[in-house]
Amino acid sequence: MKIGAKYAARKANDDDNMVPLINVVFLMLVFFMVAGQIRKADPIPVIPPHSINDTRASTDPNIEIVVSTDNRLYVDDVLFAVEDVQGYLEHAFSDAVDPDDFWVQIKADGGISLDSLRPIFNQVRLAGLTKVSLATQLEREAK
Repeated sequence: MKIGAKYAARKANDDDNMVPLINVVFLMLVFFMVAGQIRKADPIPVIPPHSINDTRASTDPNIEIVVSTDNRLYVDDVLFAVEDVQGYLEHAFSDAVDPDDFWVQIKADGGISLDSLRPIFNQVRLAGLTKVSLATQLEREAK
């Protein structure tokens, strides 16, 4: 009878060895959930054009305009018509805490022609904004 009792006690202790492993796996899960969400995703998939200029802005834009190849336009993740952009930008600029540091970034797919972007740049200009950038990706040298 003592052998059976000893075996039952050992069986219960084997489960206790799983607790640290479960804790480690849980902590890794939480870490990767947090670390994986560092940058917000665009509302539509966009591949910016290539550039040889490696200068990047040190701060995030106040407003981000995303344009897809089928000319869908998102301003701060909300679908917009081109004609409505000026009013939104004017309102956001008037509410800005620091108007001198207020800037807009246009993130357009590399397959879009410049003529398709002209109305968007025109809306930004009509809103009175002068700090505008076009998002690009750095051209990688072929080896």
